[in-house]
Amino acid sequence: MSDPSTFNLRHLEAAAEVARLGAISRASAAVNLSQPTLTQGIAKLELQIGHRLFNRESGGCTPTSAGQLFIPRVNRALTRIEECCSHIRKVGRLSPISFPQRHISSTQLRAFLFVERFGSFSEAARQLSLSQPAIHRATRELELVLGVSLLVRVGQYLRPTASGERLGRDVRLALAELRAGLDDIASLSSVHSGRLTIGTLPLARAALLPQALSRFYAVAPGAEIVVLEGPYLEHLSALQGGEVDVIIGALRSTEALSDIRQVSLFEDDLYIVGRKGHPLDGQPVVDNALSSYPWVIGAPGAPMRLYWERLFQNTPRPTQTVQCSSVLTTRGLLLAGDWLALMSADQFRIEQAAGLLQALSGRLPGSRRDIGITMRRDWLPSSLQAAFLETLKEVATERRSGSADQSRLEGVI
Repeated sequence: MSDPSTFNLRHLEAAAEVARLGAISRASAAVNLSQPTLTQGIAKLELQIGHRLFNRESGGCTPTSAGQLFIPRVNRALTRIEECCSHIRKVGRLSPISFPQRHISSTQLRAFLFVERFGSFSEAARQLSLSQPAIHRATRELELVLGVSLLVRVGQYLRPTASGERLGRDVRLALAELRAGLDDIASLSSVHSGRLTIGTLPLARAALLPQALSRFYAVAPGAEIVVLEGPYLEHLSALQGGEVDVIIGALRSTEALSDIRQVSLFEDDLYIVGRKGHPLDGQPVVDNALSSYPWVIGAPGAPMRLYWERLFQNTPRPTQTVQCSSVLTTRGLLLAGDWLALMSADQFRIEQAAGLLQALSGRLPGSRRDIGITMRRDWLPSSLQAAFLETLKEVATERRSGSADQSRLEGVI
């Protein structure tokens, strides 16, 4: 697939204007390019994409099926870049730039993104197989156009300024739009072709996501899905910057995040879990007894951690704790000694069936959490991404419909 970071911004604008105005001649005047130059630009863009975007007819130009899918993504990408540049200039108390895509180049943006990512001109040059002076020149030219500093040296590394952070985030989001457009075009010849990047939280990794992936790949073998593990805040930053498409797991409060929305899939309860034969096996759950054992706990702010803190709000906390978000490590600790942890039924179901781990409590009152999808509020999923979300919802619906059967296992789980 073509790399959208190499697309010429003028060519993208030209394609958008041809679609809007319906004719090469009118678009030529609108973007201030000669008709031959505009025609050559669109031809090059079509070559990069691998599909014709327009049907050329005597009465003008009409978008092909590929064009109908790709041009709206182009408009969303260019709008994001325009709004970003306007914001940066406004914060710097500078006059706005009309049509910034005519003054900055994809080469400059690409150079900046690599310097921002790797923290140096030399490493960015190595990654892009270009000379260091070329990277330095492209980045400085971008700063001159925008009228602000985008990078600042901190020790041995270059770090983005506030304006640089905003530019990096919005350019990545614009590129995500173009990639989604390419995925949509690919779906014309291959069912559910494209890419989806998922940030996963502990509960989703145990059963929900594996079941959804297995079912989806049965009907979309050509899909490219990347699953990333990590803490919520890391995923959230990647989501807002366009590096992750969705986060799947326990939902958080997002009242202060106007750019984020969440969709609940089902509710989940917590249990106190320990090894088979734990000293608390068969004993009533007493706060003082729980304080006597070592615990594996979640990260600060995580729903599971907040409930754990409430569990010990009126009694001394355990003196031995390990903060860990890895289910695999948590299971290992529970099996290695008398450790305790809060877990959902899915997270220890396999070990329970094997007679290794067990619930030492029933469903803990007040521990119910919403499990679902976190995404950008303005996210427009590609056909592949939308299809996967439908599969995920199907799996979650089946889980909910089986909740009555699960409740009858209260004495077992």
